[in-house]
Amino acid sequence: MGATERLELLFAQDSAILQINTHLRPAPPALPIAESTTADHTVLPLSESSGNRSDKLSVSVEEAKSISPVLDAVHGPHDTAPSPHDGTFCPMTAISKFPYHHIRGDLMQRVVSKFFDKGQFWDRPWDLYYIHTPARLGGRPLVLVPASQVRKFFRDINNALECTLSLPPDEEKGLVLRFNRDGFPQPTLLGHSDSRATKDRLESDIPSNGSLKVRPGEMDEQWIAFEKMMEAAVSSAKSKSKSKAKKQRLRIQRDLNTQDTIRRAQCYLGLRADSTDLIDCKWDEDSLPDPESPRLVVDKPAPYPFWREPIFISIDVEVNERCHTEVTEIGISTLDTRELIGLAPGQRGEEWQSHIQSRHLRVEEYARHVNRLYVRGCPDNFDFGTSEWVSSDDISTTVQKSFAHPTFFDGPDKKPRPLVLVGHSLDADIQYLQLANVEMVEESSGTSKFADRIDTASSFQLIRGELEPRSLGAVIYELGMTGWNLHNAGNDARYTLQALVAMLVAHRIDSQSTSTSQEACKEEFVVLAPHATVTLEEHS
Repeated sequence: MGATERLELLFAQDSAILQINTHLRPAPPALPIAESTTADHTVLPLSESSGNRSDKLSVSVEEAKSISPVLDAVHGPHDTAPSPHDGTFCPMTAISKFPYHHIRGDLMQRVVSKFFDKGQFWDRPWDLYYIHTPARLGGRPLVLVPASQVRKFFRDINNALECTLSLPPDEEKGLVLRFNRDGFPQPTLLGHSDSRATKDRLESDIPSNGSLKVRPGEMDEQWIAFEKMMEAAVSSAKSKSKSKAKKQRLRIQRDLNTQDTIRRAQCYLGLRADSTDLIDCKWDEDSLPDPESPRLVVDKPAPYPFWREPIFISIDVEVNERCHTEVTEIGISTLDTRELIGLAPGQRGEEWQSHIQSRHLRVEEYARHVNRLYVRGCPDNFDFGTSEWVSSDDISTTVQKSFAHPTFFDGPDKKPRPLVLVGHSLDADIQYLQLANVEMVEESSGTSKFADRIDTASSFQLIRGELEPRSLGAVIYELGMTGWNLHNAGNDARYTLQALVAMLVAHRIDSQSTSTSQEACKEEFVVLAPHATVTLEEHS
């Protein structure tokens, strides 16, 4: 059924609906206001926030025909419909502090005196919008105004003071927010304001429980770009030191690096196309899979080749909790992706997980040591084989030999295959390996023995959009698995690699589900023509 047929079906039963002013038409010229009209009415567009409003106008369908002309005469265009905008907005609080943060010298004082310090900024007509920040940023609502209105404000300042103020285009400053990008949550119209009191009243009506939470499959370039933009917007009104700004940039860069790592890991397992498209990736482009591209089906082999066919090596190191220089256990688990070719992963990747090989190395000198102060150690309870006893002098050699298994080389030239190091809070394990004199670089070339590194703690945190990384036990629980005898290095290395497989498979399935639902919404969406009208309803 096409758009025309749907509209005819909608309006066939009640012609009075066609008389309702939906504010989708161009606003008519304002008529003179009768002197006898003294009531201060407020008419809100139908696209306003869904929160309950005590001053919301309620008009029945039967009354609409007779009342609408009166309303159009009483209220000007600012009261009935927001001004057009191009999808770019500015944080209102940041703009209210613009001269204090972005102008120096005599000009700042002139701008402040004429346009800010007596409340002049708030007394201008503004169309207010709001959007809740992601949960990781606190979930608080952010009040926005269209960038077009801010630019007009700046033109007024420039004309009055003969200066050249403009909005900085750099998105990192958080003053210009481009919501006109695919996949970005959109601001909600709040209302029209021409005073500080009106702004405060409208802001108090914003629902408090609307924080944006990352949905399964949504943690992609679009979400990271949106979150980065929102973080800059939240910070734009704050006076922060250079060190804080630097830390913020570093954190954002770490998130971007982790996202790249997740994508590469999916390529290694054949869950995503060849990773060569990562080089020129633009964060504002649609990253959803092409509808015609192969999709993951858990009871069929991976839809893509295993990129570079690497070997995953998961490491976990346990140390004496009272003396961190004493390495007591090392767990090593490996997964050769060549063994997975032609094999279906299973619902959580359990068929692939069954090909993991695990070892548990215990240091003879610390045979009687068991951690009990901060964690409950269980070095005697390795669940995936038999523990191996190694002296402290031989532990480094034994671990390094596990990085050089004969199957890790190709052809008569013994060309090494790519190794991918995996760990949960991997940096700590690498430090402990170095304490045990385990070499992580090739002695001849000085390059790393590992082609890539994956931290399951930061990867899971980013996929779920959480504030802090979770423990290994919490991660495997969230992935629907059960972990026994944690804080045994052999078990932890095994569970870490199992968690990686389950996480990547689940993330790919969720991404496909999100893509399918978005495509379905696009097919059902009908854009009403400017001359169309709809029923007037009370929104709760």
